[in-house]
Amino acid sequence: MTREELRNDFGSLINQVDNSGEFVTSFVTDTEAEKWLNDYYQEVYKWYATANRDRFTTTAYANTVTDQSIYTFGGDAIDLLAIAWVGLKYSNNDTDYRRVEKMNKADYYDTGYEKATKTSPIYFEKQIYNTSSGHYELGVEFPEACIPEESITKGLKVMYIERPARMEEDTDIPEKLPEELHKYISMGAAVKGFMKMGEFAKAEDLTAWFDRAMLGFMAQEQSLSSERTKRVKMPKRDVVNFYRYDR
Repeated sequence: MTREELRNDFGSLINQVDNSGEFVTSFVTDTEAEKWLNDYYQEVYKWYATANRDRFTTTAYANTVTDQSIYTFGGDAIDLLAIAWVGLKYSNNDTDYRRVEKMNKADYYDTGYEKATKTSPIYFEKQIYNTSSGHYELGVEFPEACIPEESITKGLKVMYIERPARMEEDTDIPEKLPEELHKYISMGAAVKGFMKMGEFAKAEDLTAWFDRAMLGFMAQEQSLSSERTKRVKMPKRDVVNFYRYDR
């Protein structure tokens, strides 16, 4: 579906279309509709890309600095959508990266994991404000026991999911999303529409339907390979993180 078709689908859900089924500006404006469609495009994309990360990840590197705990990334990764994998070198003699496991900071301190060691390193995701760009970037933070002790060129390796390009024109489409997922974009945008209208019961019902549909789809997502049809299940930690996505 193009952005125009998504907007018309969104309009039909909130009963704001003309006799030909085209969206018309009324209580909800074109600007609001297009913003909400792009917002939910990114959310649906995040779910789908995380469930199929092998097809969506790109690699970025950062130089580690002695005793520095927080890192962000440049280039195309400066505005990454999600982190899929982190690897770290602790010494210039290391030939391979050690896999670093993600952990929520609250869980780390609440459950007594302060004794984490370099043999099982962990990291936290951290939103860091960039004064140059004027917005927050997603980076990584290492707890005290896991902070790099040497400055190493490309000592930090990250596999990440890129943020999709926004739909700026009516002819633009949600890139890399299969057609059957497009309806969830307009459905999510309709939640915002109902909330603006004060139709909170409808917004709540549609939110619940949207969340169930997303979780159900991702739990049963099938990826075709040349050998066989493979069932892919989203990791539990990703389900928890994205289910709590702040709308």
